[in-house]
Amino acid sequence: MSLSMVDTARIATSERFTVPGIGYALREQNRDILNDPAINAVEITFERADDPLRIDRYLGEQEFEHVGIHALKLSVASPDAPGRDYLDALLAIAEENDAESISDHLGFTRDAQHGAEMGHFAPPPFTPAALDATCRNIDFVQTFFARRDRRFYIENIAYLFQFEGTMTEAEFFYRVLKNTRCGWLLDVTNVYANAVNFGFDADDFITEVMPAADRVQLHLAGGVFDEQAGLYIDSHSESIPEPVWSLYRHALEQGRRKIDAVFLERDQNYPDERSWRREIRQTRAIAEEIYCSR
Repeated sequence: MSLSMVDTARIATSERFTVPGIGYALREQNRDILNDPAINAVEITFERADDPLRIDRYLGEQEFEHVGIHALKLSVASPDAPGRDYLDALLAIAEENDAESISDHLGFTRDAQHGAEMGHFAPPPFTPAALDATCRNIDFVQTFFARRDRRFYIENIAYLFQFEGTMTEAEFFYRVLKNTRCGWLLDVTNVYANAVNFGFDADDFITEVMPAADRVQLHLAGGVFDEQAGLYIDSHSESIPEPVWSLYRHALEQGRRKIDAVFLERDQNYPDERSWRREIRQTRAIAEEIYCSR
């Protein structure tokens, strides 16, 4: 399932206001294929771009219809709001690269603003107290970025354990989106991983949460099933598997005109050029099939 160069160019022009922006999370290994006609969006991981020795624009001279900045350390489910220095640096990278959105994860990496970093994301307990703290922090972040016309999106994470709570993950996420009106960075692979590991229906999760989201972005990636641990790991190390492609279709159907951009992630076992291009073109072909057939 792929597009000809002519078809891709047609979609990028005549369908740009309906088909979501589609591209990669930027890595040095995929820079050379970012001029592929199937790509009109890119996501920058803030921690990669925030290099004090770098003097040029992180995207160089390349321009995209949609640029997003993806952060790792806002830790919005912590008791305290994020620090001003981190917010200022995020905004500076966004302005330098003409990014219209900034995102981070619905979880915490530390217990408080000056607490020790854990090095990974932990899910909040799905309780009213955690919901209040999370919404308060997201409101703080959104207010800060809105002053410079940047929209904030929150991502559902993959996790390997759960705290005791009084809500399901879907209920908690729905309330976060409904209470804050922030965007949803729907990580399709994370939904799949949690569904496999904790025994719920991935389609139902997306169907339940989607009505609360005003605007949506998507993440797609490939992972591995760890036989020893008995868990699916969102490792960003493999090609996107068929169940995630199927869930991507479902997300597009449910999200409809809410979806702004789709970003593919790959952080290990980098493919060859042909495989980079094939996967991004399949991503666009599926979106065009669903959005342009209506």
